[in-house]
Amino acid sequence: MARKASPVGPFARGLIEDAPIDLILGVFNARGQENDSEPGFGLVEVLENETDGDPRDRILEALDLFDQDDLTPAERRCGRVRNLAEGKGVASLDTIAKKRLSNEEFIEYENQLDPLCRSIWTFINARHAFEDAESFYFARQYRDLGKMYDAFEVELGNTTGFDAISLDKAALATKISEVLELKTKCTVTAMDLPETDAHPESIMLIVRHGGPLSSVRNHRDDGGLGTIYFRPPNEATLIYTPAKRQIEICADSPAVRRQVSGAFAEVALNHDVSQKPLTWKRYDLGRFRRSLILPVPRIDGFEIHQAKVLEVEVRLGHWSRKLSLKVAIDDDIDAIARKYLGPSNVIKRAGMFSRIHIAVKYNKEGDGKIRTLNITISGSKSCNLQSNKDPDERNLGSSLLSEWGILNTFRQIENGDLRAMFPQLVQLFDREDDEITGGELRGLGLDPDRLIEGGLLERRDRQDIVLIDEDDIDGEVAIDPSSTPGMVKATGLFGEDAGEYPLADMERFQLNRQWLQETVLRLVGSLLTKKGPQIIDEDLILLGDMGVDGASTPVYFARRLGDPAVINKLDQLLRARNTSGIGVVLSSSPESLTCLGPNVVVPILSHLEKVGEEQVLSRDAVIQTFSTGRNLAMGGSTVAILKSESQSASLCIPGKAPLAILGANQIRIFERLVAAHLSGSPDVKTAVLIEDTGVQSPQQAFKPPQWRSILDEYIGKGPTRGYWRLVV
Repeated sequence: MARKASPVGPFARGLIEDAPIDLILGVFNARGQENDSEPGFGLVEVLENETDGDPRDRILEALDLFDQDDLTPAERRCGRVRNLAEGKGVASLDTIAKKRLSNEEFIEYENQLDPLCRSIWTFINARHAFEDAESFYFARQYRDLGKMYDAFEVELGNTTGFDAISLDKAALATKISEVLELKTKCTVTAMDLPETDAHPESIMLIVRHGGPLSSVRNHRDDGGLGTIYFRPPNEATLIYTPAKRQIEICADSPAVRRQVSGAFAEVALNHDVSQKPLTWKRYDLGRFRRSLILPVPRIDGFEIHQAKVLEVEVRLGHWSRKLSLKVAIDDDIDAIARKYLGPSNVIKRAGMFSRIHIAVKYNKEGDGKIRTLNITISGSKSCNLQSNKDPDERNLGSSLLSEWGILNTFRQIENGDLRAMFPQLVQLFDREDDEITGGELRGLGLDPDRLIEGGLLERRDRQDIVLIDEDDIDGEVAIDPSSTPGMVKATGLFGEDAGEYPLADMERFQLNRQWLQETVLRLVGSLLTKKGPQIIDEDLILLGDMGVDGASTPVYFARRLGDPAVINKLDQLLRARNTSGIGVVLSSSPESLTCLGPNVVVPILSHLEKVGEEQVLSRDAVIQTFSTGRNLAMGGSTVAILKSESQSASLCIPGKAPLAILGANQIRIFERLVAAHLSGSPDVKTAVLIEDTGVQSPQQAFKPPQWRSILDEYIGKGPTRGYWRLVV
């Protein structure tokens, strides 16, 4: 008989094997804040009552009696402890422990046997310090990953005399609460970070605040369903380095990163953000796919003698694989790359550049001394110019990078411009895929460079293979460099010439989904009389209330309503919320149903305000559509099927929320049930009901979750076996 697999996870098992017994017990007993429903494991009693054998084996045997679900919270705790007991986690914990622990606590901390023991001890006895160390540790990781990380530069005349003790944390918390429009208390923790081999002295801030109200459906122990409402704990970790004049910040939301950085600069550094916004810079290394040769531009106040790329490092499909080419100052790196790597080498096809080193020979006007400026760019957000102590060299380097098209400085898109491009932004927001090509952007009439400056888009790489359907070629073609400037050459599968295409159309970009969402939601926010954002699903957000005729009218925002699976999902979510009353669902999709749950669907793009108006949505048009569709959202006055197109319709039954039905089979089944009900003979035989549908039973025409939600609510079995009827 096969032995049952142990439910004990790898982190918990490793901790049990490596840590002292008393610390093991401490981790498994520290369950109160983690999960109130977590069972008591009774490990102390097991060790006291049984003295034979290895105590670690007895602990594992006791835990084997529990389900994996019961052990999941403990496994997560053990994983958190292990993170700060290995690699950079050890240094992160040591750094924070010196700052956050009292003298007595730090002595006991140092007396622990090894990094794992110190991590466990801190978790059990100084949870606040442990959580701060986690934030510091992850901030270091995000510097490399970039997804949740931004860096801003701030120009200050005097950067000395500032430390964590002098920071007015209460004033900063108040300012952050104001700019983020928080409904719950915000806390700020600050500490000084000592100089290390990699980083100068810095100040770290950890800002903790509640996120938008969210909810999740909960299956109760009694078998019933309920809704749990909660505010997710959001956190922003900010590191300010005076020597670099740089603010680095990690947070989920790009808007939070910008606003918290601005609040810190204003309160802590007395920097007037309204007059001189923080400088957000990104480095686009895509130009090096075309050539590694840099032109020598004219820069006022300087004479540039030579500018050369000495090192290029690219990633080969994955961040862990890299290729580096380094040459001497007298070498031509572009010629060497062509000679040894081929004319269409991996550098020209690189998906990611991780490092570029440039050497510039120059002299200042009126000064005959020739100097060398070394510029090293690492990824899209890091450059050694930030730590250059000479302001003239910093300005020279920034000017050169701008001239070469490498440096992109964040420039907030004005509300008027956002208003003008709002229809296109809505179409971008409705996309399922976050990747988009230059050709698609051009088709929408959008300038990718402007969107990149505004933080809505990030440049990725260039397409190597595309699908075309022109002339005699129908299928995939390879994209290669062309001798025509600004163009690329397409080659078919058998080497046939497929013509040339604009290079700009082949470029690939990544939507900054969070920033785009916040921008679109902010623009439609003027429709609301009461804001209270709540994330219900990745495709559905409760925005607040718009108040119509003195009544509460909830307003939702839905995307991807052209996808039947999304419609099914959101329809069930909204019907479960019918106690909120009849509401409005703003839809970013051109395809739209009349109703979704007990709500009227309002397509955004057909309810825009006139050009020149400050608001993007016409409140009067939205209210008119809501008033017209309100009766249908309540189920209408008669049983009916309302088709919005051949594949989608709404079933209306008085007193019930309309049901979204999708696909020809579902529509046929309900059309027959409705026809039978209206004829006065409501029961329909199964064979008649499924005729021409290709299914063996009505249930097969629906996905299991949807069928469970409509059975005995909209469709039910008749009094005679083998018959079905509408539930009215």
